[in-house]
Amino acid sequence: MIGSWWKWRRDDAGRVPVMPARSIWIGALVLLVVAAVSMWALMALYGGGSPQDKVQLEIIKLAGGIVVGTGGAAALLLAARRQRSTELQLAQNERDLAQKQRAADDARHDAVERRITELYASAAEQLGSDKAPVRLAALYALERLGQDNPGHRQTVVDLLCAYLRMPFTTPAETDGEQDAHRQESQVRLTAQRLLTAHLRRGAEDGKFWADVDLDLTRAALVDWDMAGCRVRSASFDGTVFSGEATFARVVFRGAASFSGARFHDAVSFGGAHFHDVTQFSQAEFGGVASFRTAEFDDMARFVETVFREPASFAEGKFGGTASFRQVVFHSAVSYREVVFGGAASFSAAEFNDGASFAGARFQASASFGGSRFAGTTSFREAEFHDAAWFDQAVLGEPDFAEARIFASDWVADQDWLRRLPAWQLTATDGEDRDEQQRGWHRFVRAEPATD
Repeated sequence: MIGSWWKWRRDDAGRVPVMPARSIWIGALVLLVVAAVSMWALMALYGGGSPQDKVQLEIIKLAGGIVVGTGGAAALLLAARRQRSTELQLAQNERDLAQKQRAADDARHDAVERRITELYASAAEQLGSDKAPVRLAALYALERLGQDNPGHRQTVVDLLCAYLRMPFTTPAETDGEQDAHRQESQVRLTAQRLLTAHLRRGAEDGKFWADVDLDLTRAALVDWDMAGCRVRSASFDGTVFSGEATFARVVFRGAASFSGARFHDAVSFGGAHFHDVTQFSQAEFGGVASFRTAEFDDMARFVETVFREPASFAEGKFGGTASFRQVVFHSAVSYREVVFGGAASFSAAEFNDGASFAGARFQASASFGGSRFAGTTSFREAEFHDAAWFDQAVLGEPDFAEARIFASDWVADQDWLRRLPAWQLTATDGEDRDEQQRGWHRFVRAEPATD
């Protein structure tokens, strides 16, 4: 009956109907009337006060309580069902929203990737232009692309390295070709500068590109400046360096290879740190080469390397095996106070000028077998913590003053020592020997023979 008073409002087909406020007030009035009539009827029928009336009233009260409790339970059940429906709907809404968000993110990512691909392809095409300004613009576009998109920095570096690996010849005789060569030189210098500027940890905030690999195999580099840079791995195999090159304080976290590289002028690796295997085999240094205070944590190979001007490894550290087999030093070389943590090999090496190993520490075996020392050679205050081999070496007149070797007594009978009449080994008194009966033996000048 009450429902007949409700007026449903439907603005559009399918819209949820809304109960009018008037229907609520009418329903409340009806409930009050029913309650009042019920109370009046109960008082009239059972209000006499007799025991029988009291019992019947209690029964009615109990039944009413049961009915009210049942209704409350039903109401709670309906409320719980309504709450669960609401929660399920909210969870579905969240899933739908997350799916829409993922779709939007994917769309944005695809749009960004398409834009990056287009910019990358455009810059790569511009690098092939025959006009130097166009190539310069392409380099700056690539640099900006890498700076704004960290995930594509290695790709940008690879493209810059590929450009530097392109053939680069000396200028021809005609003025036009000389002018074109000068323009190309400027483009290549710009590529070098943009590349190394982002490899220095001390660069401006956000400018440093970490974990970069360099592949400059057989590249032609001019006035290469990589001082203070930090890279993961690098390959300079067969690379030609014109003008002064500097790798001072550079850090190679991965493998570094300079096999067959050519340094036409001075080069500095002062303070450089090589964390992994390092290769300089068959490299050629045409100018002064400095490895002063450089550190090699793993194996370092300088096999068949040629140094035409003075070279210095002074105060450096070799943590792993150091191989200088068949190396050729045309000028003076210094290994002063170098620490060789692993085995050191100078087999068949050629020292055509002065060589200094003063204060060097050979913590593992040291081999100079078959090496040739043509100039003044100093092993003053050097320490050999393990076996030292100079078999078939041409030593001339080396200086072993205050040098010492940790070995058994039989070391004094080695052939190479017998070919050094000016020196002899004497055991150091007062020092304990190890389980192999090895102890320190000091080099001292032999007493002159008397008739």
